[in-house]
Amino acid sequence: MSRITVQTVATLDGVIETPPEAMFPYMTDEGRQATLDLALASDALLLGRVTWQHLAVAWRDQSGPMADRLNSMPKYVVTSTLTSFDDWASSTGVGYDEIAGLREQHDLLSYGCGGLARDLVRDGLVDEVLLNVTPVVVGQGRRIFDGSSGLLAFELVESRAYSTGALRLLLRPAEAS
Repeated sequence: MSRITVQTVATLDGVIETPPEAMFPYMTDEGRQATLDLALASDALLLGRVTWQHLAVAWRDQSGPMADRLNSMPKYVVTSTLTSFDDWASSTGVGYDEIAGLREQHDLLSYGCGGLARDLVRDGLVDEVLLNVTPVVVGQGRRIFDGSSGLLAFELVESRAYSTGALRLLLRPAEAS
């Protein structure tokens, strides 16, 4: 069986919609390489509509190793409203009910931690979460797994502290007890 990995950046107070100054100063070459390595090891992207729309604008006209990887890999967009996927090459719309089948065929990488990630965790479809935490408190904004109903427990598998104070946490959903 393949897997679904969710990767996101959050501040210390859990905000995922952060201003650039809460993220970019804390990035390191080592962290960028780890992000590229994860993208290279994944077969396809699995994205919610909003994340896909933001990433398409951010990456489609860029070049370099990360941009080249993201632009060339298949992208599955979970949406019930979009009908055109021409804004970013290799993109296809799928329904939420198709994700389990995609997971059987591909190692999927999902960016962001909004509604799609929350639902994937709730339904037991996420195998791991890579959380990059910056040492900043922004005070307001959408938070990681906003809208979750109930406890979401994770086990820390691996952690890495960067020289900038950022942390990279590899988490797996905890087994139900």
